[in-house]
Amino acid sequence: MEVRTFARGFELSDAIESYLNERLDKVKRALGHLGSKESTNIEARFDKDGPYYTLRLLTHINGKDVVVQEKANDIYGVIDSACDSFDKAVRKERELYKSYHKSNVKGTIEAMAEELAPKYEIEDEEDKIENVRRIYLAHVNLEEAIAQMDVMGHQFFVFRNVDTGEINLIYKRNGKYGLIEFEE
Repeated sequence: MEVRTFARGFELSDAIESYLNERLDKVKRALGHLGSKESTNIEARFDKDGPYYTLRLLTHINGKDVVVQEKANDIYGVIDSACDSFDKAVRKERELYKSYHKSNVKGTIEAMAEELAPKYEIEDEEDKIENVRRIYLAHVNLEEAIAQMDVMGHQFFVFRNVDTGEINLIYKRNGKYGLIEFEE
């Protein structure tokens, strides 16, 4: 696994890169066999905007992007907080992968329910968006999508159909299901 670093607004020293690699070793261990693939890389983008440093960490695991972005006024502080958040996100994705591949539907549903917790809350009352949630697009067939929608108690469910490879939306109205297939 390779760590690619990029910096904008300042020069990245060898000490900072060394510290970042040291902190990301914990994440590499958390990836386990998922990180042993040649194609699994971690991208670290540093940005300096005034007195603040921003670090964005990105990796691609099992068809999903795991992205974490942190901001702090200390370069080592931003590395620490971003690596901790990134480790947590990677572990969460790994557990979801494990539960999905063990055919443990209950584990998958519980993991998805944790992801549905609001990630951001907007404080401005004039905005029409109450909260923002980031969820990953599930790769399931039609029957699994119906089962997940019913278990979660939602009126609709967006997923990528593994049979067709297209993004679909299934909804429930008057006790019956409807399916919307999107074309690109």
